[in-house]
Amino acid sequence: MDEATRQKQELYRTARTSGKYDGIWQSVGKCVFCDLNDNYVFYEENGVVLTIALFAYIDGHCMIIPRRHVRSVKELTPVEWETMRKMMYIAKKMIREIYGIKGMQIIQKDGAEAQSTVEHLHFHCIPFDAPDLAQWNYRPLANTPLQNTDLYRQKQAEITKLAQRFARKYQDD
Repeated sequence: MDEATRQKQELYRTARTSGKYDGIWQSVGKCVFCDLNDNYVFYEENGVVLTIALFAYIDGHCMIIPRRHVRSVKELTPVEWETMRKMMYIAKKMIREIYGIKGMQIIQKDGAEAQSTVEHLHFHCIPFDAPDLAQWNYRPLANTPLQNTDLYRQKQAEITKLAQRFARKYQDD
């Protein structure tokens, strides 16, 4: 990893706890989800991605984002919605597998008021092991976003099995 990448990863890792995040998100000026960096995507299906949160609240924090720019769940196709449901299932199982955390908060960011400057529907899948996160107490992160992505990617076979299990369990043939 070159020095510039290392510094950027360190900024991502510490932005929440250092107070730098507020200055970052307010100055973006574009839809960051329409311009996703595939380096952080660890699963994709039907135009919906499961990706690491660059400015994570806790290690393991990932996001479900449709590639298509939609502002609300009511704009999703039935296939996109079903895929989002599958991604929630996969996220919870992988958070347990990789980080040993059984609980997960799902936070839906839908509509202009809930999404700051983005206005692109997305779901946060946040490992939840103690009530301190209900008060948005950000924790120091052990991993950079690329390190967290690698941890999920190392479990690609397990993610594929979970996707197949979800289809057998919840989807009509």
